[in-house]
Amino acid sequence: MKIKLLQTVIFMLTAAVVGFAVAPVTVTAGTNSLVTTEWLENNLAADDLVIIDVRTTTNYGVGHIPGSFSMPYIAWEPFNEKKQCPLMPEAKYFTDMLQALGVNGSSHVVIYDHGNSIGDATRGCTCVWILEAMGHSNVSYLDGGFTKWTFEGRIIDNKKAEGEKGDFTAKVDPSKVVDLQQVVEKMKNKNTVLVDARNSNQHFGDDKRGDVERFGHIPGSINLPAPFLDHAGVNRAPATIKPEKQLAEIVNGVGIPADTDREIIVYCNTGQYAGMNYFVLHDILGYKNVSVYDGSMIEYGLDDKLPLVNFTWGSSAR
Repeated sequence: MKIKLLQTVIFMLTAAVVGFAVAPVTVTAGTNSLVTTEWLENNLAADDLVIIDVRTTTNYGVGHIPGSFSMPYIAWEPFNEKKQCPLMPEAKYFTDMLQALGVNGSSHVVIYDHGNSIGDATRGCTCVWILEAMGHSNVSYLDGGFTKWTFEGRIIDNKKAEGEKGDFTAKVDPSKVVDLQQVVEKMKNKNTVLVDARNSNQHFGDDKRGDVERFGHIPGSINLPAPFLDHAGVNRAPATIKPEKQLAEIVNGVGIPADTDREIIVYCNTGQYAGMNYFVLHDILGYKNVSVYDGSMIEYGLDDKLPLVNFTWGSSAR
């Protein structure tokens, strides 16, 4: 055993000197869905790593994490003229976009946003959900985003990343995204838990977004505001997600069943806040059957025949 080990060490040293081909550097298997800036810096050289910056192209051009590709959030959730709301793109469009960034089926994709506000964090988490809903399971979210990266003095770059075309092919996973018809059907199912990721005043029906037609929440839905899950705005610190133990306490406290096999459908106004709830429930807390109603309240509120509840809190039988 000692002889074989010594031979291996000698071979690796010789390869480094004379240029023999050695195995490519890859991201460590079993990487968490939520990764730190330290982890990312240590893995920048990994051959199977693709980093995607979802900030604006202007922000990307000023400075970005070395080697990262630009794909602004608007490209992930473009406005759908037919449905009159932002929706995830068609699989063919998404395939072309991701392949242009060098994403392969085997790539480990890391998503990062500006990391300065709850809006930033929810956009980044929504991109994780969309990528997973399009069939790519090996994806992580950078906690604290670009703000945390720069606060810590880590190196940035302003050169546009280039790479070979990838082979990733998107295919929508129906277990991770639902439409209006499915939501209407699931409202009648007591085993399905509907979760409203909007702020509490909107859930209660005291306020609404200007582009949402009606006040209130979908009957039976539980309110889990996405801002409760993040440290955004606390002492001007980067927008980092709260610790797992605290997240579990929050989720349990609002009435979401502890059974991680229960079906959960998350919605908000546009699908953006819902993306963070999906990420926390599915990727951090391990709920296996979580989906997002992509059209959310902008689409649902257009049909005044669909029921909405005002001036009360939703609940779910555990």
